[in-house]
Amino acid sequence: MITKEKLLEMNGWGDLHEGECNQKIGPRGGVYLNQQHVRLNGKCKTWKTRPDEFRQPISIGFRDHDYITHLNAWWFHHPKDCPLDKEGK
Repeated sequence: MITKEKLLEMNGWGDLHEGECNQKIGPRGGVYLNQQHVRLNGKCKTWKTRPDEFRQPISIGFRDHDYITHLNAWWFHHPKDCPLDKEGK
C-alpha cells in the first residue's frame, strides 16, 4: 500500500505498481511477470482543512490518466515493496 507520506517523499517522480503483481509460467517453463506500471504525473495535492486526504495524478500508458487518492491508495505499491521483487525474480 502506498501512503501519503511516501507520495510526498517521491515529489512527483517515479513509478508505482498497480494492483496485484503475479507471475505466470508458460508452456515451455518460461516465467512471465504480470506487473502494471504507472508513472507519477505531477505534484501530490494536499489540503490543510482535510489532512488525511490527498490526490496524486498518474499516467497509465500513453493516453490514460487517473488519480491516486486516499480511497484507492491500497491498490498501489512501490516497486521496492513488490512481493515478486523480494523473491529475486
